[in-house]
Amino acid sequence: MEPYWGRHSGFALLLCAAVGGGSLLGGGCEHRSHSGETDRERSVQGPTPTHVSWDADFGMSEQGRARAVLRARRMEQYQTSDSTYSVWRSMEDTARVRVYLFDERGDSSATVTADSLVFQDQKGVLDAYRNVVVTTEDNKRLESEHLTWHQANRTIRTRRFVRIRTPSEVVQGDGLVADEDLETYQIGRFSAEVDVNEDDDGEDGQS
Repeated sequence: MEPYWGRHSGFALLLCAAVGGGSLLGGGCEHRSHSGETDRERSVQGPTPTHVSWDADFGMSEQGRARAVLRARRMEQYQTSDSTYSVWRSMEDTARVRVYLFDERGDSSATVTADSLVFQDQKGVLDAYRNVVVTTEDNKRLESEHLTWHQANRTIRTRRFVRIRTPSEVVQGDGLVADEDLETYQIGRFSAEVDVNEDDDGEDGQS
């Protein structure tokens, strides 16, 4: 199991490692600065990350138990006047960004894969974008193009189209509020296909 850090203090430790020139759980790290750039260059290029880590691995814990692990080929950290956030990217077609979620007991509950993630550490909010797939330990599977995970109440939400497959049904529709392990979920306008196993009534009473 990878090392874990506190819910909010963890990202501060990540930043300290980057500033110190160290690595994040074996990943490379570099510092980016605006020095030497003109205003025009910055406006054309867009926001510049303050730190970049390769093969990044970031863990969170709650009350000494594993809560979540984020893994990606590239992690970029950005800082604005009022917030700090990180962008996690796959960079390769075969390497997806991954988030491993754990329940209150520290057991694995779900895995999220996506093309990219935006993580707001102070808010405990993570947004997954493009080709988002959530799989659970009991063979449930969710597919969407955008999903928001809220750490505090262990929920996932989206306003986009979503499809959920379970061993007994396929449900799809627009909009979702669900437990992160998909034990309970509510879908907006939806349609469903249900597999029903029924005994052959024609055999009843036959010898």
